[in-house]
Amino acid sequence: MNRTRIALAALTLLLVSACSKVTPDNYEKLESGMTQDEVHQILGKPDDVSGGGIGKLTVSTETWNGPKHTITATFTGEKLSIKHIEPREK
Repeated sequence: MNRTRIALAALTLLLVSACSKVTPDNYEKLESGMTQDEVHQILGKPDDVSGGGIGKLTVSTETWNGPKHTITATFTGEKLSIKHIEPREK
């Protein structure tokens, strides 16, 4: 019985991790002017974040790496200003 539970838990974890949010369909949902929180609701937590600012002007770039695509979003003042998707090399 205990082995069955462990196997079921492992299978569930494998299936959940295989469901990436980094897809062309989700990329198309991103619109200029969205907040970082709105983008995170669609794509989840980014894999990489970089950026900086001068005074009140802040710019950050966030990257999501999926199994088939990489999505990059640039935020100016916490609003989406540029988005990009590219296929990942196999």
